[in-house]
Amino acid sequence: MMNTQISKEKWPLLKAELQKTWEDISSEELDMTHGSIKSIYGLVQQKCGLHEEEVKGVLTSLLKKYGPDKKKH
Repeated sequence: MMNTQISKEKWPLLKAELQKTWEDISSEELDMTHGSIKSIYGLVQQKCGLHEEEVKGVLTSLLKKYGPDKKKH
């Protein structure tokens, strides 16, 4: 999973979708990722116990909708 950064403008929208999708993850936990897809990916796997491909599929779908910035951090 590439380390893509979500823009500050789009972060609230993506964060809301992530919370709808994975209710076990708190707003505070998502904020701690600072919009880093790599960090979100790890958090979801750890908190929800999901398989890599399942998490990757959902994140890929959400990223297409919210279009991340292409900057590497």
